[in-house]
Amino acid sequence: MSGPSLRDIAARAGVSAASVSRVINDRPGVSDDTRLKVAEAMRELGWRPDQGYDPHQGALIGIVVPELDNPVFPLLASAIEVQLAKHGLTAVVGTSTRQGTAELGYIDVLLRKGVSGLVLVSGRHANPHADHGFYRLLHERGIPMVLVSGRVEGLAVPTVATDEALGARIAVAHLRELGHRRIGLAGGQGYLRPSINRLDGYRRAMRELLGEEAPADWYTESSYSIAGGAAAARQLFDAGVTAIVAGSDLMALGVTQAAREAGRSVPGDLSVVGYDDCYLAAHSNPPLTTVRQPIQEMGAAVAEALWRQLEGHGGQVRDYLFTPELVARESTGRLRHG
Repeated sequence: MSGPSLRDIAARAGVSAASVSRVINDRPGVSDDTRLKVAEAMRELGWRPDQGYDPHQGALIGIVVPELDNPVFPLLASAIEVQLAKHGLTAVVGTSTRQGTAELGYIDVLLRKGVSGLVLVSGRHANPHADHGFYRLLHERGIPMVLVSGRVEGLAVPTVATDEALGARIAVAHLRELGHRRIGLAGGQGYLRPSINRLDGYRRAMRELLGEEAPADWYTESSYSIAGGAAAARQLFDAGVTAIVAGSDLMALGVTQAAREAGRSVPGDLSVVGYDDCYLAAHSNPPLTTVRQPIQEMGAAVAEALWRQLEGHGGQVRDYLFTPELVARESTGRLRHG
Protein backbone atom coordinates (compact mmCIF):
# COMPACT_ATOMS: atom_id res chain seq x y z
CA MET A 1 0.00 0.00 0.00
CA SER A 2 1.45 3.35 -1.00
CA GLY A 3 1.90 6.10 1.52
CA PRO A 4 0.38 9.58 1.47
CA SER A 5 1.47 11.93 -1.29
CA LEU A 6 3.43 15.09 -0.74
CA ARG A 7 0.30 17.10 -1.50
CA ASP A 8 -1.70 15.04 1.03
CA ILE A 9 0.78 15.97 3.75
CA ALA A 10 0.86 19.62 2.65
CA ALA A 11 -2.95 19.85 2.73
CA ARG A 12 -3.15 18.30 6.20
CA ALA A 13 -0.42 20.59 7.57
CA GLY A 14 -1.77 23.71 5.88
CA VAL A 15 1.56 24.50 4.24
CA SER A 16 3.00 24.36 0.73
CA ALA A 17 4.24 21.18 -0.92
CA ALA A 18 7.64 22.85 -1.24
CA SER A 19 7.77 23.26 2.55
CA VAL A 20 6.94 19.59 3.06
CA SER A 21 9.71 18.65 0.64
CA ARG A 22 12.22 20.76 2.55
CA VAL A 23 11.18 19.25 5.90
CA ILE A 24 11.40 15.66 4.65
CA ASN A 25 14.82 16.30 3.08
CA ASP A 26 15.99 18.28 6.12
CA ARG A 27 16.69 21.38 4.03
CA PRO A 28 16.88 24.95 5.36
CA GLY A 29 14.32 27.70 4.84
CA VAL A 30 11.54 26.26 7.02
CA SER A 31 10.49 27.58 10.44
CA ASP A 32 10.31 25.34 13.49
CA ASP A 33 6.54 25.84 13.60
CA THR A 34 6.19 24.58 10.02
CA ARG A 35 8.39 21.57 10.76
CA LEU A 36 6.15 20.67 13.71
CA LYS A 37 3.01 20.99 11.55
CA VAL A 38 4.48 18.77 8.85
CA ALA A 39 5.68 16.18 11.37
CA GLU A 40 2.21 16.08 12.94
CA ALA A 41 0.54 15.73 9.55
CA MET A 42 2.83 12.85 8.61
CA ARG A 43 2.07 11.14 11.90
CA GLU A 44 -1.69 11.56 11.42
CA LEU A 45 -1.52 10.23 7.85
CA GLY A 46 0.59 7.28 8.90
CA TRP A 47 3.71 8.12 6.92
CA ARG A 48 6.88 6.29 7.98
CA PRO A 49 10.40 6.70 6.54
CA ASP A 50 10.71 2.91 6.08
CA GLN A 51 7.75 2.85 3.67
CA GLY A 52 10.08 3.67 0.80
CA TYR A 53 7.85 6.62 0.09
CA ASP A 54 9.02 9.12 -2.49
CA PRO A 55 8.27 12.52 -0.91
CA HIS A 56 8.18 14.21 -4.31
CA GLN A 57 5.64 11.89 -5.89
CA GLY A 58 2.88 14.03 -7.36
CA ALA A 59 4.63 17.30 -6.53
CA LEU A 60 3.64 20.27 -8.68
CA ILE A 61 6.21 21.98 -10.92
CA GLY A 62 5.46 25.35 -12.46
CA ILE A 63 6.54 25.95 -16.07
CA VAL A 64 6.37 29.55 -17.29
CA VAL A 65 6.77 30.24 -21.02
CA PRO A 66 6.61 33.65 -22.72
CA GLU A 67 3.90 32.80 -25.25
CA LEU A 68 2.09 29.97 -27.01
CA ASP A 69 1.87 31.63 -30.45
CA ASN A 70 5.41 30.53 -31.24
CA PRO A 71 5.16 26.72 -31.68
CA VAL A 72 8.57 26.07 -30.13
CA PHE A 73 7.33 27.04 -26.65
CA PRO A 74 4.38 24.61 -26.39
CA LEU A 75 6.65 21.93 -27.90
CA LEU A 76 9.27 22.56 -25.23
CA ALA A 77 6.70 22.78 -22.43
CA SER A 78 5.22 19.46 -23.56
CA ALA A 79 8.64 17.80 -23.69
CA ILE A 80 9.44 19.04 -20.18
CA GLU A 81 6.05 17.91 -18.87
CA VAL A 82 6.54 14.38 -20.25
CA GLN A 83 9.98 14.10 -18.67
CA LEU A 84 8.81 15.46 -15.32
CA ALA A 85 6.02 12.86 -15.29
CA LYS A 86 8.69 10.12 -15.45
CA HIS A 87 9.85 11.37 -12.05
CA GLY A 88 6.30 11.40 -10.72
CA LEU A 89 6.04 15.18 -10.97
CA THR A 90 3.04 17.09 -12.28
CA ALA A 91 3.51 20.19 -14.44
CA VAL A 92 1.42 23.35 -14.41
CA VAL A 93 2.05 25.61 -17.43
CA GLY A 94 1.57 29.38 -17.37
CA THR A 95 2.03 31.87 -20.21
CA SER A 96 3.42 35.31 -19.55
CA THR A 97 2.65 37.97 -22.16
CA ARG A 98 2.78 41.74 -22.31
CA GLN A 99 -1.00 41.79 -22.61
CA GLY A 100 -1.64 39.30 -19.79
CA THR A 101 0.00 38.19 -16.58
CA ALA A 102 3.70 39.00 -16.40
CA GLU A 103 6.31 36.38 -15.57
CA LEU A 104 6.78 37.51 -11.97
CA GLY A 105 3.02 37.51 -11.47
CA TYR A 106 2.78 33.90 -12.61
CA ILE A 107 5.66 32.88 -10.39
CA ASP A 108 3.94 34.46 -7.40
CA VAL A 109 0.68 32.62 -8.17
CA LEU A 110 2.46 29.30 -8.64
CA LEU A 111 4.31 29.63 -5.35
CA ARG A 112 1.05 30.41 -3.58
CA LYS A 113 -0.36 27.20 -5.08
CA GLY A 114 2.49 25.28 -3.45
CA VAL A 115 4.63 24.28 -6.41
CA SER A 116 7.82 22.48 -5.44
CA GLY A 117 9.94 23.92 -8.24
CA LEU A 118 10.00 26.26 -11.24
CA VAL A 119 11.04 26.01 -14.89
CA LEU A 120 11.38 29.45 -16.45
CA VAL A 121 11.63 29.60 -20.25
CA SER A 122 12.92 32.69 -22.07
CA GLY A 123 11.76 34.99 -19.29
CA ARG A 124 13.41 37.99 -17.73
CA HIS A 125 16.61 35.96 -17.44
CA ALA A 126 16.86 36.06 -21.27
CA ASN A 127 17.48 39.81 -21.02
CA PRO A 128 20.95 40.43 -19.53
CA HIS A 129 20.02 44.06 -18.81
CA ALA A 130 16.83 43.33 -16.85
CA ASP A 131 16.43 43.40 -13.08
CA HIS A 132 17.07 39.85 -11.86
CA GLY A 133 16.53 40.52 -8.17
CA PHE A 134 13.43 38.34 -7.98
CA TYR A 135 15.37 35.31 -9.25
CA ARG A 136 17.99 35.89 -6.58
CA LEU A 137 15.26 36.07 -3.95
CA LEU A 138 13.81 32.75 -5.15
CA HIS A 139 17.25 31.18 -4.97
CA GLU A 140 17.80 32.50 -1.44
CA ARG A 141 14.47 30.98 -0.42
CA GLY A 142 15.69 27.58 -1.64
CA ILE A 143 13.15 27.22 -4.46
CA PRO A 144 14.38 24.57 -6.95
CA MET A 145 14.63 26.29 -10.32
CA VAL A 146 15.88 25.76 -13.89
CA LEU A 147 16.41 28.59 -16.38
CA VAL A 148 15.92 27.82 -20.08
CA SER A 149 17.44 29.98 -22.87
CA GLY A 150 19.08 32.48 -20.57
CA ARG A 151 20.99 32.90 -17.33
CA VAL A 152 21.51 35.24 -14.41
CA GLU A 153 25.17 36.05 -13.94
CA GLY A 154 26.52 34.93 -10.59
CA LEU A 155 23.43 32.86 -9.74
CA ALA A 156 24.15 29.16 -9.10
CA VAL A 157 21.08 27.82 -10.92
CA PRO A 158 21.06 25.14 -13.66
CA THR A 159 20.52 26.42 -17.20
CA VAL A 160 19.43 24.64 -20.37
CA ALA A 161 20.04 26.14 -23.80
CA THR A 162 21.05 25.51 -27.38
CA ASP A 163 24.37 26.84 -28.65
CA GLU A 164 22.78 29.78 -30.49
CA ALA A 165 26.05 31.11 -31.90
CA LEU A 166 26.84 27.70 -33.38
CA GLY A 167 23.35 27.54 -34.84
CA ALA A 168 23.92 30.78 -36.73
CA ARG A 169 27.28 29.52 -37.94
CA ILE A 170 25.74 26.27 -39.19
CA ALA A 171 23.19 28.28 -41.20
CA VAL A 172 25.84 30.57 -42.72
CA ALA A 173 28.05 27.58 -43.60
CA HIS A 174 25.14 25.87 -45.37
CA LEU A 175 24.40 28.97 -47.45
CA ARG A 176 28.07 29.47 -48.26
CA GLU A 177 28.23 25.91 -49.61
CA LEU A 178 25.39 26.85 -51.95
CA GLY A 179 27.42 29.77 -53.30
CA HIS A 180 25.84 32.61 -51.31
CA ARG A 181 28.02 35.42 -50.01
CA ARG A 182 25.49 38.20 -49.46
CA ILE A 183 23.86 36.54 -46.46
CA GLY A 184 21.58 38.55 -44.18
CA LEU A 185 20.40 37.91 -40.63
CA ALA A 186 16.81 38.63 -39.59
CA GLY A 187 17.31 38.46 -35.83
CA GLY A 188 14.88 38.72 -32.96
CA GLN A 189 14.75 41.47 -30.37
CA GLY A 190 18.31 42.65 -29.88
CA TYR A 191 18.13 42.82 -26.07
CA LEU A 192 17.48 39.07 -25.72
CA ARG A 193 20.40 36.75 -25.05
CA PRO A 194 19.52 34.28 -27.86
CA SER A 195 19.46 37.19 -30.33
CA ILE A 196 22.78 38.48 -29.02
CA ASN A 197 24.36 35.04 -29.30
CA ARG A 198 23.05 34.45 -32.83
CA LEU A 199 24.27 37.83 -34.03
CA ASP A 200 27.69 37.09 -32.56
CA GLY A 201 27.78 33.67 -34.25
CA TYR A 202 26.61 35.14 -37.56
CA ARG A 203 29.21 37.90 -37.59
CA ARG A 204 32.03 35.53 -36.67
CA ALA A 205 30.91 33.03 -39.31
CA MET A 206 30.81 35.72 -41.99
CA ARG A 207 34.31 36.76 -40.98
CA GLU A 208 35.80 33.30 -40.75
CA LEU A 209 33.95 31.50 -43.55
CA LEU A 210 33.66 34.34 -46.07
CA GLY A 211 36.68 36.38 -45.07
CA GLU A 212 34.87 39.68 -44.64
CA GLU A 213 32.87 41.68 -42.13
CA ALA A 214 29.13 41.65 -42.71
CA PRO A 215 27.95 45.21 -43.47
CA ALA A 216 25.63 46.68 -40.85
CA ASP A 217 22.69 46.71 -43.26
CA TRP A 218 22.96 42.93 -43.73
CA TYR A 219 21.54 42.25 -40.27
CA THR A 220 18.54 43.66 -38.48
CA GLU A 221 16.34 42.91 -35.48
CA SER A 222 12.60 42.51 -35.10
CA SER A 223 10.13 40.41 -33.14
CA TYR A 224 10.14 36.61 -33.19
CA SER A 225 6.97 36.47 -35.27
CA ILE A 226 5.75 36.21 -38.86
CA ALA A 227 5.17 39.96 -38.97
CA GLY A 228 8.62 40.56 -37.49
CA GLY A 229 10.25 38.34 -40.09
CA ALA A 230 8.47 40.12 -42.92
CA ALA A 231 9.48 43.55 -41.63
CA ALA A 232 13.11 42.47 -41.25
CA ALA A 233 13.13 40.93 -44.73
CA ARG A 234 11.99 44.15 -46.40
CA GLN A 235 14.96 45.96 -44.90
CA LEU A 236 17.36 43.21 -45.97
CA PHE A 237 15.97 43.19 -49.54
CA ASP A 238 17.12 46.80 -49.88
CA ALA A 239 20.63 45.67 -48.91
CA GLY A 240 20.72 43.22 -51.80
CA VAL A 241 21.12 39.96 -49.89
CA THR A 242 20.54 36.67 -51.72
CA ALA A 243 19.94 34.61 -48.57
CA ILE A 244 18.50 35.26 -45.12
CA VAL A 245 19.04 33.46 -41.82
CA ALA A 246 15.97 34.02 -39.65
CA GLY A 247 15.84 34.00 -35.84
CA SER A 248 12.95 31.52 -35.74
CA ASP A 249 10.79 29.45 -38.03
CA LEU A 250 7.96 31.96 -37.63
CA MET A 251 10.29 34.74 -38.75
CA ALA A 252 11.37 32.60 -41.71
CA LEU A 253 7.73 32.23 -42.75
CA GLY A 254 7.46 36.01 -42.63
CA VAL A 255 10.56 36.30 -44.81
CA THR A 256 9.09 33.99 -47.47
CA GLN A 257 5.81 35.91 -47.31
CA ALA A 258 7.60 39.22 -47.86
CA ALA A 259 9.60 37.67 -50.70
CA ARG A 260 6.43 36.64 -52.52
CA GLU A 261 4.93 40.08 -52.04
CA ALA A 262 8.09 41.55 -53.57
CA GLY A 263 7.85 39.20 -56.56
CA ARG A 264 10.75 37.01 -55.45
CA SER A 265 10.69 33.24 -55.44
CA VAL A 266 12.08 31.03 -52.68
CA PRO A 267 14.60 29.55 -53.22
CA GLY A 268 15.00 30.77 -56.81
CA ASP A 269 15.68 34.39 -55.92
CA LEU A 270 16.17 34.09 -52.18
CA SER A 271 17.27 31.27 -49.89
CA VAL A 272 15.79 31.21 -46.39
CA VAL A 273 16.90 29.36 -43.25
CA GLY A 274 14.74 29.22 -40.13
CA TYR A 275 15.52 28.26 -36.54
CA ASP A 276 13.84 25.74 -34.18
CA ASP A 277 12.39 23.12 -36.59
CA CYS A 278 8.89 23.44 -35.18
CA TYR A 279 6.10 21.39 -36.77
CA LEU A 280 5.31 24.18 -39.26
CA ALA A 281 8.75 23.99 -40.89
CA ALA A 282 8.26 20.75 -42.78
CA HIS A 283 4.78 21.78 -43.97
CA SER A 284 5.45 25.33 -45.13
CA ASN A 285 5.59 26.29 -48.80
CA PRO A 286 8.32 25.55 -49.66
CA PRO A 287 9.34 23.20 -46.82
CA LEU A 288 11.70 25.17 -44.63
CA THR A 289 15.41 24.56 -44.22
CA THR A 290 16.02 25.23 -40.54
CA VAL A 291 18.36 24.80 -37.60
CA ARG A 292 16.85 22.23 -35.27
CA GLN A 293 16.87 22.59 -31.51
CA PRO A 294 16.89 19.17 -29.77
CA ILE A 295 13.66 19.82 -27.89
CA GLN A 296 13.21 16.34 -26.43
CA GLU A 297 16.77 16.22 -25.09
CA MET A 298 16.36 19.69 -23.62
CA GLY A 299 13.16 18.60 -21.88
CA ALA A 300 14.97 15.62 -20.36
CA ALA A 301 17.79 17.86 -19.13
CA VAL A 302 15.35 20.26 -17.48
CA ALA A 303 13.61 17.41 -15.65
CA GLU A 304 16.94 15.92 -14.54
CA ALA A 305 18.25 19.26 -13.27
CA LEU A 306 15.06 19.94 -11.33
CA TRP A 307 14.87 16.44 -9.89
CA ARG A 308 18.45 16.64 -8.65
CA GLN A 309 17.57 19.81 -6.74
CA LEU A 310 14.49 18.20 -5.21
CA GLU A 311 16.68 15.30 -4.13
CA GLY A 312 19.01 17.65 -2.32
CA HIS A 313 21.78 17.96 -4.92
CA GLY A 314 21.28 21.66 -5.59
CA GLY A 315 24.92 22.40 -4.93
CA GLN A 316 25.98 20.49 -8.03
CA VAL A 317 24.94 23.08 -10.58
CA ARG A 318 25.26 22.16 -14.24
CA ASP A 319 24.75 24.16 -17.42
CA TYR A 320 23.33 22.03 -20.24
CA LEU A 321 24.35 23.39 -23.67
CA PHE A 322 22.99 21.46 -26.65
CA THR A 323 24.30 21.32 -30.21
CA PRO A 324 21.82 22.33 -32.92
CA GLU A 325 21.78 20.69 -36.34
CA LEU A 326 20.82 21.76 -39.84
CA VAL A 327 17.73 20.24 -41.44
CA ALA A 328 17.99 20.92 -45.19
CA ARG A 329 14.71 21.20 -47.06
CA GLU A 330 13.53 23.17 -50.09
CA SER A 331 13.74 26.83 -48.98
CA THR A 332 17.47 26.99 -49.75
CA GLY A 333 19.10 26.52 -53.13
CA ARG A 334 22.26 27.19 -55.07
CA LEU A 335 22.94 30.82 -55.96
CA ARG A 336 21.68 31.50 -59.51
CA HIS A 337 22.87 35.09 -59.80
CA GLY A 338 25.31 37.36 -57.98
